[in-house]
Amino acid sequence: MIYLGADIGTTSAKCLAVDGSGEILAFAQHPYPLSHPRQGWVEQDAEDYWRGLADVVTACVRVCRERGREVNEIAALALSTQGDTLILADDSGRPLAPAISWMDSRAEQQMRELLAETGPSFWYRETGCRLTALSSACRIRWLSETAPELRARVRRFCYVADFLAQRLCGSPVADLPSASWTALFSPFERRWSQAVLKLLGAPVESLPAVVDSGTPIGRLTPAAAEALNLDPGAMFVAGAFDQAAAAYGAGATAGGTSVLSCGTAWVLYAVVGRPVVDEREQIPICCHVRPSEWGLVQPFTGGAAYDWVRTTFPCGDARESSETQPLIFIPHLYGGLSPDWRGESKGSVLGLTMAHTWRDVETAVMRGLSCEARRNVEAAERLCGQITSLQLVGGAGKSDVWPQMIADMLDRPVLVSQQTESACYGAAKLAAGKVAAGWDQEQGARVFTPNAAQAEAENAFYARYVRFYETLADLYARDDPADAG
Repeated sequence: MIYLGADIGTTSAKCLAVDGSGEILAFAQHPYPLSHPRQGWVEQDAEDYWRGLADVVTACVRVCRERGREVNEIAALALSTQGDTLILADDSGRPLAPAISWMDSRAEQQMRELLAETGPSFWYRETGCRLTALSSACRIRWLSETAPELRARVRRFCYVADFLAQRLCGSPVADLPSASWTALFSPFERRWSQAVLKLLGAPVESLPAVVDSGTPIGRLTPAAAEALNLDPGAMFVAGAFDQAAAAYGAGATAGGTSVLSCGTAWVLYAVVGRPVVDEREQIPICCHVRPSEWGLVQPFTGGAAYDWVRTTFPCGDARESSETQPLIFIPHLYGGLSPDWRGESKGSVLGLTMAHTWRDVETAVMRGLSCEARRNVEAAERLCGQITSLQLVGGAGKSDVWPQMIADMLDRPVLVSQQTESACYGAAKLAAGKVAAGWDQEQGARVFTPNAAQAEAENAFYARYVRFYETLADLYARDDPADAG
C-alpha cells in the first residue's frame, strides 16, 4: 500500500508518497503567496491551501503511476499544517475573509488589553504558552473590536487542519497537536479552554471537534477524490501541526532523541511523557502526536539571521578566516525568543577589529546560532532531563560544518537524517498507522560526534557568549527611546 503525507506550510504545499516499507516513491511541491496589505498584516487566500494540496497530491499520484503503482493502492492521507493560522468561516466552512497568517502581528493592542485584563500567568496556566501578538486569540479580540460586522457573520473559527478536513471528508475536525498550538486550548486538560473562550466571547461550537493524531476521520468525498485524483475509498487521517509532525517524522521520543528543525526560524522540539509546567512560564508545551506524550516547543532565531548576513555583506570570492579572536554574534535581529523571550534584545557583533574578515562574521553567525541552540537545550533539560542526542532536520544539515559545530557546542552527538521533508514524512507515518512501526527514520543518517578538544574550546566560548548576551540584554532593556533627548 501507499500512504500520502502532505505539509500545508506557510509558503508552499508539499507531499510525499511513501510505501509500506517506508520508501519514498514521490515528492511534489506547490508554492503560494503571502500578502501584506498593511504594516504588520500577513494574509493568504485560504483557497490556496486547497489548490496547493490538490496539486501536490495529483503530482505524487502521477509519479506513482509512472512507477507502475495503481491509484487504488493509495490507502490514506494525513496532513502536517502550519500552526495557528486563523480562517474566519461561515457554517459551511466557506472563508469570509483572507486567512490571517500565524506571522500576522496586527493585534498588538489587543494583546496588551488581554494581558492587562488577565495577567501573563493566566495564559501559561490555561494554554501552556505565553500570549503574543501573533496568537489567534488576540486576532479574535481584534476582530470583535475593529470589524464587528464581519465578526457577526463568522460562525466558525477554523484552522488549516479542520478547514481542509471538511473539504476532504465533510468533517471539520482538528488534530490535538494543532488545536493545542493555539492560545485557546489547554494541553494539560486536552480540551478547549473554557476560561479563554469566555474571555473572547467565542462559543465552543464555533471551534472544531478535536481528535488524536492518527485517528481515521473519514473517507474522501467523491468531489475531493476527483480533485486529488485519488480513489474515493482512501481514508483521511488526523495529522499534526508542522513542528509536531516533523518531530514525529524524525523519530523524537520521550527520554530519547530530540529534534532541532533548522529553517527560517530554528525550533527545538523535545518530547516528554507528562504535561510538565515551566515555573518560569517560558517554554511552550503542546500535545504531541501520541496521546501519552507532550512536546516542548522552543522557537528561536535561525536561518533568517544567516540569510541576512549573506545578503547584506556579499562575500565575493575571498573566504579566508583571520587568526584573530573569534567574534561573538548575538543573532537577535528581531528580538530574543526562546528560551527567555527578551524581546528588547538586539542583534550585536562584538570584538570586531580591522583584522577580521567577512568569513569571521559568517562563522560568528553560525556559532551564535549554535549557542542559541545550546541555551534552548539547557532550558529544556530543566523540565525533561538530559537530552542525549539531537536529530537535525532542515537546511543546516546540508553541509558538514554546521552539524559538527552544533555537536561540539552541545558536546553530544548530532544526527542528520537523509530525509529532509520530516513534516511530510511524519504525516505519512500517521496515515500509515501501525504499518509505520517498522520504518527506520535513522537509516543512512550521518552522525556527528563531538571533538573533545573543540568541545572544550566551544564551552569556553559559550561562557563568554552568555556573559555578553546577558549584559547587553539588560542594557537594551534600560535603553528606552522615549527617554532620549
